[in-house]
Amino acid sequence: MEIVNIEASAFIEMNNILFKIEKQLKGLNSSKSELNEWLDNQDVCIFMNISDRKLLSLRQKGLIPFSRIDRKVYYNKEDILNYMRNNLKNTY
Repeated sequence: MEIVNIEASAFIEMNNILFKIEKQLKGLNSSKSELNEWLDNQDVCIFMNISDRKLLSLRQKGLIPFSRIDRKVYYNKEDILNYMRNNLKNTY
C-alpha cells in the first residue's frame, strides 16, 4: 500500500472542488429528468381528459409530436402542455 501525504489546505481545496462537481452533476440530472418527462397513451388521455381515439386522431393529423419504441407510443409532456396552451388560446 502506498501512502501519499498532502497539506491540509490542498486536501480541503480538493474536497471543495469535488463537492462543486458533484453538485453540478446532480443539478444536471434533475433538470434533465424534469425536461424529458415522457407519457404513454393512457397517461395523455387521462391528462387531457380525451379518449384514445381522439388522441390517435391528433397524432395522425400531426398536431401532437410523438415517439415510438417498438409498438408503444410516447409523448413528451412539454409537447402536450404546449398543445393544450395553444388549443385553449384558440378556443377563447
